[in-house]
Amino acid sequence: MSKKPAPTPSKSAEKFKEYLEIIEKAQESHGFARRYDIYRRAGNEAQTDRELNLLKNYFLITGDNDAGYCLTKKGETWLEILRKHRDLVGLLTRRLGGKRKKPW
Repeated sequence: MSKKPAPTPSKSAEKFKEYLEIIEKAQESHGFARRYDIYRRAGNEAQTDRELNLLKNYFLITGDNDAGYCLTKKGETWLEILRKHRDLVGLLTRRLGGKRKKPW
């Protein structure tokens, strides 16, 4: 009997990685990420608020609109994990996607 193939990387894991990378790049260039950096990727105010609240609720970023946003140690660790093992993280981040996925 053959094993089931590994699940494909979830789109939520990819999106999650993109937001953390945006914050990391902005943090390296000028010390913090602005709300506008996230807004450019998110596309609208509601999505920007949703993503920032999600990242703050999971303690992956700190800050606010005035002071800017920075990655926490936990956020840096998650970004490393997403870069190295993005194919395996899909199972862990499915609840971040908003919709229930079909079992694989």
